[in-house]
Order: sequence, then C-alpha cells, then structure tokens
Amino acid sequence: MITHRVTTKLVPEPSVGFYRTIAGTFLVVALVLLGIIIFFTSKKATIVVVAKTDNKNVNLDISVAKEKTSDSSIAGLVTTTEFKWSQKYFPTGNKTTTGLAVGSVTLHNDTGAPQTLVKTTRLLTPAGVLFRLSERVIIPANGQITASVYADQPGASGNIGPSKFTIPGLNEEKQKVIYADSAKAMVGGIRTVGVLSADDLKSAEADYVEKVKQEISSFLGKNGSFNQKLIFVPSRNVKADRKVGEEITEFNLAGTSTVVIVFYNTDDLKSVLAKEISSHVDATTEKVLSVSKEPQVSLASYDLEKQKARFSVYQDVLVTLDANGDKLAAVNFFGKSKDEIERYIFGLGHVVGVDVKFSPSWMRSAPAVADRVQVIVKNVQ
Repeated sequence: MITHRVTTKLVPEPSVGFYRTIAGTFLVVALVLLGIIIFFTSKKATIVVVAKTDNKNVNLDISVAKEKTSDSSIAGLVTTTEFKWSQKYFPTGNKTTTGLAVGSVTLHNDTGAPQTLVKTTRLLTPAGVLFRLSERVIIPANGQITASVYADQPGASGNIGPSKFTIPGLNEEKQKVIYADSAKAMVGGIRTVGVLSADDLKSAEADYVEKVKQEISSFLGKNGSFNQKLIFVPSRNVKADRKVGEEITEFNLAGTSTVVIVFYNTDDLKSVLAKEISSHVDATTEKVLSVSKEPQVSLASYDLEKQKARFSVYQDVLVTLDANGDKLAAVNFFGKSKDEIERYIFGLGHVVGVDVKFSPSWMRSAPAVADRVQVIVKNVQ
C-alpha cells in the first residue's frame, strides 16, 4: 500500500481594513438613498389664492298654470276680484301765513261789585302787546271768569307765553283790582298750513296700491297646496277728496280696484330658480357662497280666461372661487414653476392675489404628487 500525504494551503483571512471599506461603502449608499427618499417625500408646494366674491344677477321667466308643463314652469292658480278701499294721507308741502294769535285769560275782580267788560275791551301785557276780548263778559264781585282773547295785530308778536294783563280802559285804581292773567301761550300769529301738491297725490296713489295689496293679503290665506301668493293691481278707479293746490291738513283716496291674485308654491319656484342659478355658475372654478334674501317676483303677464300667468323672477347670488373645483386640482400644477402657476391662476375668475411657496425653498417646480400640492383659497369682500 502506498500512502500519499496531502498538504492543504490555508487562505489568509481578510484584513480589518477590508471590512471597514465594505461597511463604509454600505453606509454611504444608505445615506444617499435616505437623502433621495427625504428629498422626494419632503418636496411640497403651497398655493394660497386670494379670491374676491362677486354678485351674479339671475333673471328668468317662470310660467304658471294649473299644471306644470315644462322645466321652467310651476303649478298655480290665477284668479281676480274687485276690492273697495279708502286711505287717509297727509300733505308734505306747506306754507306759512300770518294771523291773529288767540288764547284765553282769567279775568279777576277783587271789588265788591260786578264789573262788565264789553267786546273788544283791551288787555295789555307788561311788554306792550295788546289783546282784545272776543265777547262781552261780566266779572262777578270778588270772583273771576275765563274769557277768550285775540291779538290786536297779526303776526308773530302775538305768540306770547303765559302773562299778566292790565285793562287800560279802566282808571288806574280799578286796574289794580280788576286785571287778567293767562296760564297758557297764545298761538296763531304764525300759522303753517299744508298744501296738496301733485307729488303728494302721485305718492299717495302708489302707496294706495300697496295698501290694497296688504289688505287683501291679510285676509287671504293658503289656497290648497299653494302657500304663497302674488297680488297685482292692474286697474283702479280711485279719487282724492281734495284738489292739488288746496290748503289742507289731510286728504283721502277712495275707490274700487281690480286685483289679480296668483297662488303658487314657494318650493316649486325656488326649485326652478336653483336650476337656473346652477347654469350661471362655472362648476369647474366657482361655488355659490350665498343666495341673498328672497327672490324678487313680479307679474309679467296674465290670462284670466286660460288661467295662466308669467312671473319675472330676479335673484342676487354671491359666488367665489372654489378650492375644490377641477381647475384648482393639484394635477394642474405638477412640474410647473412659480411663474407658470401664478399666470395660470390669474387667468381664472375672481382672483385678486396669489402666493406660491415651495419647500425646500430651492425647489424650482411643484412636485408631481397630489398630496404634496396644497391649494388654499381665502375670500375677501
């Protein structure tokens, strides 16, 4: 048997420096990958749009008949009646005239005998303003009596306050015991009177129509399923009891009016109006902020025989830019620079300002990831 010896050559183990090189390379690659991940995940674009609110006026005609016949019509009832009414009014114009001031005095008699004073007896104030008795009077002994007086001269001088009076027609001794005084002011020296003008009459006639509508509305309730009514006064036979130019304190309008009443349902009208409003709003950029007040409804025409009418409806709508609109979706800004974003947004309606910010600040374009692009709309009046 022949025996062979096998000699094995040992492979030298890697040095410590080799492992350090591998570890260092791995660390560098890991840091680079981490940096790339952080870069892409931290990229962000914030777009703040300052938008103003605008009014949109919506006008449309709505047909009213016994049954709804189209998308722009509603069901309703058209009827008519005659209505009698009278209303009191007051003139707005006036003029000033002079007259004799009038009032009353208390005559005193401190003597033991009655004293007779004839009509037009003079009574004089300390300031020298002269009044006269309107009627003959007898003042009882040790008594007093109330009498009417009037100023001797027309004008403002007769408008005096409470005063004492002497009676010049009596001798000086009697004037001390027979005298007068007043507790209230004299009035009428200057008098303001109303004058009926053509404008007063025209204004009253317009108000008369509104009063007729109000009175009819107050006693007319719902009619079946119809919860609203429109009242129209197409003709009236109304007369005033005074003429233009007359001096008056008041005047009356009275007569008979023909009244047309259209009953309808408010929700039906608002439903048709809502569709019209939607057609006036660009859903890709706009949204309705509010619908101001109630719609203004007027009667454009009517046909009593056919039981039909046509409403003219007006509504103010407040709209602004919609942050959720298609034209402000994040995809519209992918890869765009600040200038490109600003030009695009200013091309939309309602915009008054734009502020675009990239993060990190040295970025030159918006990221192409939807959740990294934020669009904020701020409204101003």
